[in-house]
Amino acid sequence: MRFHSNCIKLRDILLLLSFFISGASALIYQTCWQRSLYSVIGVDIDSITIIVSVFMLGIGIGGMTGGWLADRFSNSRLRFYIFAEISIAIYGALSLKILGHLESILNQISSNSAGLSALACIAFLIIPTILMGMTLPLLTIALNEKRGNIGVSIGRLYFLNTMGAAAGAAATPFIFFPNWSLHQVIWIGVAGNLLVAFLATASIHWLSSRQGVTV
Repeated sequence: MRFHSNCIKLRDILLLLSFFISGASALIYQTCWQRSLYSVIGVDIDSITIIVSVFMLGIGIGGMTGGWLADRFSNSRLRFYIFAEISIAIYGALSLKILGHLESILNQISSNSAGLSALACIAFLIIPTILMGMTLPLLTIALNEKRGNIGVSIGRLYFLNTMGAAAGAAATPFIFFPNWSLHQVIWIGVAGNLLVAFLATASIHWLSSRQGVTV
């Protein structure tokens, strides 16, 4: 029993650390993508509002999607979490190229309307933000299934994710941008997502190899 408890604790530490890093990577992306989008749709209160609104929309949709997947596929929650993080990393690696193509399309249309700017932001941000939003319910339910205290699980994860986001938001303008290019900073976010996927995979193999526990 004690051995089993120690395995669970180590798994939890790996997953909690992964969610801290996930939050940091998300804010690295948000800061970089906002800066990139400003060159496409301009810098004013409308563009800032549109970008933040699309982020929140995608995260909300992702939260509902992640909750549905966690309920529907109870034996694959952490695998969906890993899939989401790897998918974010892939999108992050390709994001500036995607934005370049989007900018070319907008230049051909030659329109500066707020509606078109909103559509451009949705097209660029909706996929990665949905994936980001999926991670919290997937990880919350995966951690809570052995405890039955959903409030503690959500609070702990939300706190660590928020601390990671604060770290990413502070480090990006004050440490990363002064020393590296935008492209290089995005690759820091990519590396963070891949590290998250590695930690989550390690947690699965650590627990299942010792106890045969399905996660």
